[in-house]
Amino acid sequence: MKWIPTLRLALLAFVLVQIVYFVMAWLVPQGATIAGVHMLMTPKWLEPDAVAVLAAGPLAVAMLANAPVVLLTAYAAWRLDALLRALQQGALFAASTIGHLRAFAGAALGAMVWSVLDTLLRGLAWRAIFGIEGHVRIGVSSEELLAMLVCLLFFLIAGLMHEGRRLAEENEGFV
Repeated sequence: MKWIPTLRLALLAFVLVQIVYFVMAWLVPQGATIAGVHMLMTPKWLEPDAVAVLAAGPLAVAMLANAPVVLLTAYAAWRLDALLRALQQGALFAASTIGHLRAFAGAALGAMVWSVLDTLLRGLAWRAIFGIEGHVRIGVSSEELLAMLVCLLFFLIAGLMHEGRRLAEENEGFV
């Protein structure tokens, strides 16, 4: 399992990119130019101009509605890192390894579902708290649905790992 350290570094880079994306999307809506490349990151369903004119209150509410996605993603990455460390140590079917896989799948699925719902929550909160009128949008892409399906597949794999562990323990009793 020589590839695990590289995968763990990629996982760290992924989390850092997610955090940078979150900060830039909400706090730097005009974008930034780095090494001659202009990067523009926007929250889902909002144009950069709409983010730039948000008052402090609606901006804070929007960031709070969106923050659980980043937090759940970071938690999922942390549990995936723990899973990778366990695999590196050879604990393929240990109960803790299976628990890490289930926690990763649950957090990743939670982040995906929340990312679909956060635009709805943001719009409803803006209407209720600040009286901001406008369309409340919600949308699910085929990529998001596929990612949710993959998370459910990880739950199936964890169940198979648990069953394999149970059968191995049962077979030890016969020897």
